[in-house]
Amino acid sequence: MSAKKNNNRFEKRLMEHLDRLDPDMLRGNLQGLIQEKGFLQDVFNTIREAVIVVDESLDIFYFNRASETLLGLNESASGEYIGKYLKQLNWVELLKGGENGSRWWGVSRREMEVFYPEHRYLDFTIMPVTEGGAAARKGRQPYATLIFNDNTETMQANERQVETQKVKAITQLAAGVAHELGNPLNSLGIHLQLLKRSLRKLPEGELQENALKHIDVAVQEVGRLDCIVKNFLEAVRPKPPKMEPLDLEKLLKDALEFMRAEIENKKIAVEARVPAGIPMLLGDADQLTQAAYNLIKNAIQAMSEGGRLMIDVEVDDVHVHVRFADTGPGIDEITLQRLMEPYYTTKSSGTGLGLLIVDRIVRAHGGELTIESRPGEGAAFTISLPRHARMVRQLNAGKPPNS
Repeated sequence: MSAKKNNNRFEKRLMEHLDRLDPDMLRGNLQGLIQEKGFLQDVFNTIREAVIVVDESLDIFYFNRASETLLGLNESASGEYIGKYLKQLNWVELLKGGENGSRWWGVSRREMEVFYPEHRYLDFTIMPVTEGGAAARKGRQPYATLIFNDNTETMQANERQVETQKVKAITQLAAGVAHELGNPLNSLGIHLQLLKRSLRKLPEGELQENALKHIDVAVQEVGRLDCIVKNFLEAVRPKPPKMEPLDLEKLLKDALEFMRAEIENKKIAVEARVPAGIPMLLGDADQLTQAAYNLIKNAIQAMSEGGRLMIDVEVDDVHVHVRFADTGPGIDEITLQRLMEPYYTTKSSGTGLGLLIVDRIVRAHGGELTIESRPGEGAAFTISLPRHARMVRQLNAGKPPNS
């Protein structure tokens, strides 16, 4: 059987099994393929790998369609120096063996990072083309073939895995530290209260009054630290909610009362509109109060020079919506996209966990947290919780009456 027939059959089998080719199989067969006239152009334009052939002058002799997508080559790239498109590599040294210009014969595999037309991680193989079997084209001959494989998804997956492991290790360490901080904070708070009681037994006077004021400040700061520790532990060690009937109006009043002093100090006007006849909700009152507290606190901190906080409750057939809207500076688009990232904060003293805790609590209740904002127009955070009546119907579905 002639060599020509063998080649034709090989090409036919290659076309039939093209979808099954992986980069290693492609590299193994390409050496023989490119020595045939035409370079099986249809084949190369079908594969996902970018294939570039350069000549003796390191000008582009041939490239396939994938080269346009992965490397940004255009129709005029043929005949141009390869370094024009991939400037980060020393192609003369890489392909010609350095300054002495000795012929390079080895097959090598390397990795590179490109930023045009998109940020990608590529691994590429360089294969020599033997002069004897290469087809001449206008006085030029193929010199080496470059095969580029897009490895971006694998690299990004590896980076995410490493980052996840780092965050997990740091979180476990920080959770242990936060837990250990809880005991001395509790002890410190108790001893401050005992000291305060002892001072009150002394004769009244300016010294006693000043000492009591300092103790009150210390107690307040201990309480603030204890709150930070508890918030952190809630974020890294979430507990399932205790689903019980709750009074939404009372819940919002308690959260506002907790922030009353700071609201008054910053001269913030609060408008809370809760319609009558709100359907009974099921939820964990403590967790939802914490969620409301975090949103109120965020709104207050956003209005450092005063403003207005509006809390509106609306009810539809599916959800009860609680909207917290402020008149602060608003949030730009980039910051808005990153708000739910752990430890991301725009505040100098923030932990970056407040909204993460709110979102976790709301999701644990089967609800959703949505954020709306534009720079200069304030921000609105809405908690949407499923109505109790709807949940009861779902729980009872399929049961006979009075069962």
